[in-house]
This record gives sequence, C-alpha cells and structure tokens, in this order.
Amino acid sequence: MATVTAFQISGLKIWFCSNDHEPPHFHVKRRGEWEVKVSFLLAPDDMIEILGSGSPSKKELKTLTQLAVEHRLELLEQWQQIRESEAGE
Repeated sequence: MATVTAFQISGLKIWFCSNDHEPPHFHVKRRGEWEVKVSFLLAPDDMIEILGSGSPSKKELKTLTQLAVEHRLELLEQWQQIRESEAGE
C-alpha cells in the first residue's frame, strides 16, 4: 500500500493498493464511516465508487472529485511508478 502524495485531506486515509488492477485509481477512507475508490482518469461524474455501506457527504465527494481532476497527472505518474516497482520485485 502506497500513500497518495499528490494531495492530502485531514482526517482521511488516501492510498494506492500495491499490485492493483486497472483502471488507475486510489482509495479514500474515513475510518469507521466509509470508503470509496476514485478512478481518476474517468469523467468526474463517473470516477467515484462507494465501497461498503457508509457514504461521504456531498461536500466530501465534490472535494475528492475536484482534487482528483486537478492532480490527474501526478496521480497517474505515482500509479505508474508503483506498478513498475511491483513488476520489478
């Protein structure tokens, strides 16, 4: 598991899973409340998948979407670096 370095949000854990599947995405979790998967190369309306039973607020979803769009290039670079390092091990 690798922490997302493009941005951080206080109170949230944001990470890439090592050796994860396509499409490029990261996970965000508010402990004990909710977890989402953000496929950051998709259109903003399609990029967030809610995992489990809890759900982020509309404000949190909007913030995640905006940050994912703003930092797409950095996120993709980190995704590719993680995948390359996993392939080399």
